[in-house]
Amino acid sequence: MKSISEIKFDKIIKQGFHEILKPLGFKKKANNFYLKLDTIGQIINIQKSAFGSKDSISFTINTGIFVPEYWLAFYNYSDKGLPNYPTEPECLIRKRIGTLRNRHDTWYDIKERTDEQQLIDEMKTNLTKFILPYFDRLNSTEKMLQELDKADMIMTPLGKIIIYGELKLFDKAKREYEGLLNKKTNPHFLMTVKKYGQKYELDK
Repeated sequence: MKSISEIKFDKIIKQGFHEILKPLGFKKKANNFYLKLDTIGQIINIQKSAFGSKDSISFTINTGIFVPEYWLAFYNYSDKGLPNYPTEPECLIRKRIGTLRNRHDTWYDIKERTDEQQLIDEMKTNLTKFILPYFDRLNSTEKMLQELDKADMIMTPLGKIIIYGELKLFDKAKREYEGLLNKKTNPHFLMTVKKYGQKYELDK
């Protein structure tokens, strides 16, 4: 049987996220929402803290911009083609709600006495004032590339090399390649960087 905190969490997901996102075309799977656009995808993930319990739940909101070219080059290990429901960690550009709101990393707590309506209202604010406007600014490949010039995002160090290489923006790829060769000292990582340098002919 679900605890009171778990029931409140489910209500927050439903009223604070699903009821707003479903009419916009987002598909829900567990605590993830995915919108497939023409050339990219947009993901919202509600992440529970691993340190919580049935009676004390903490969660945060992750957002991701899914770029098929990047996924196919970096994650397509078994050559199965693009996933129907990509996950937020597989995204090229990732931001948490704290970053989008220009705050420190932000987590929300649910306990038995928590006023869930207050949290529902805050989730609606997070969506309408921060996440959805941010997504509107990144709803195409061209806008995504503009965002890559900014630094305040979570991204694998190889992300820019791969996407610039896949989109044949070789000048930008070469700049990232040379920058990583100069910065990183881990031998295994340097081998990986050089592998992509060879793939996109950046080592010439």
